[in-house]
Amino acid sequence: MFKRYICNGDCETYFSNLFNSMEEGFMLNEVIYENNKFPISFKILELNNYFESMFGVSKENIIGKTINEVYPEINLKWINACCGVALSGKGIHKNIYFKTLDKHFKVNILSPIKGQFIILFNDITEIIKANDVLKKHFILFENAKDIILYLRLDGSIVDANKTAIEKYGYSHAELLNMKLQQLRHPLTMESYEEQMEISDLEGIVYECINVRKDGSSFPVEVSSQTSEISGELLRIHIIRDITERKQAEEKIRYLANYDSLTDIPNRGFLMQQFDETLEQAKRTKTKFAVMLFDVDKFKAINDVYGHNAGDEVLRNIARRLKEAVRVSDIIGRLGGDEFLVILPFIKDKEDSIMVANRIVEYVAKPIKWNNGNLNVYISIGIAIYPEDSENMEALIHNADSAMYYTKQKGGNAYSFFNIN
Repeated sequence: MFKRYICNGDCETYFSNLFNSMEEGFMLNEVIYENNKFPISFKILELNNYFESMFGVSKENIIGKTINEVYPEINLKWINACCGVALSGKGIHKNIYFKTLDKHFKVNILSPIKGQFIILFNDITEIIKANDVLKKHFILFENAKDIILYLRLDGSIVDANKTAIEKYGYSHAELLNMKLQQLRHPLTMESYEEQMEISDLEGIVYECINVRKDGSSFPVEVSSQTSEISGELLRIHIIRDITERKQAEEKIRYLANYDSLTDIPNRGFLMQQFDETLEQAKRTKTKFAVMLFDVDKFKAINDVYGHNAGDEVLRNIARRLKEAVRVSDIIGRLGGDEFLVILPFIKDKEDSIMVANRIVEYVAKPIKWNNGNLNVYISIGIAIYPEDSENMEALIHNADSAMYYTKQKGGNAYSFFNIN
């Protein structure tokens, strides 16, 4: 009955076709005994086409041979395990690795007849390698110094790494109930949609401001890319805290524009502000004053008390100058002991006289040095735009001339250009 309905009268052909159509390697083996008592190896009786393809062998070359002849490096434990199944009838399954093929297999060993056993091979190399990649990804994901977020297209957070938890101050569970939009500073949301569109098309790197749970904010650089993962489009955001970088950039900008000794604008930045004030005055047809001053007998201070004392004098002058001028006034150090003050939007000379008197008064206060006092005085020269000139260099030159006139009078005072 079996041969009639199942095999159609030819069971050998039926089962041969069946085994060769299997998408797993099939190998039938017979135990070899020593002195007809102790199993020492096994002989290969049959294998299917998939086995040939999987192992890169041909039936003609290995059927009838022992496993040791085909694979001399085979482990004795493996032979004993297979023979044990053939003798006990208890099947086993395990994962094995073939180093010569660099392949991983899931094998099922079973015994249809005592003394014989079948090995079924499933190639799980890709699965093992994929799992290894996932393990490596997880290690990198969790231990990355940058924030890593997986996001749906609506901004909802699918996953967040340990750094994200540390930086934002939210728990993992809290982050998974949030959207990226909640982590961005409200003032940055105007560009959000455009940035996400670019991320979806080609990827994007941009700077932004993020907000922590406690409400504090910090600058970030975001690398965003949209990819299909398990059939779903997800945005991958790698977010770097650039607080230190921004601080360094700010420090570089500061050092480029400010005098390191006195902490007020240096000559370059001062000339830039001067030029802007001049252009503004031309547009608005307003007046401004230029005050140039230096320290009376500054060389004597350095010679008698040393350069450290001279530096302390310059630092004190800068601090007192900040206190003496108006909020809208511009101050800076030209170099050495020379300082420049620009008073925009003055109505007449009286406005500049009031500021000049205050500067002279503030600077003249004694400076403590080595358990004593240094008495410091300055001489100021003043030029007015546009009466004295409409040119920046000429205005400075004229203020300089007025300053030396002040020195000739004894110093510790101010003078205007064009003295009659």
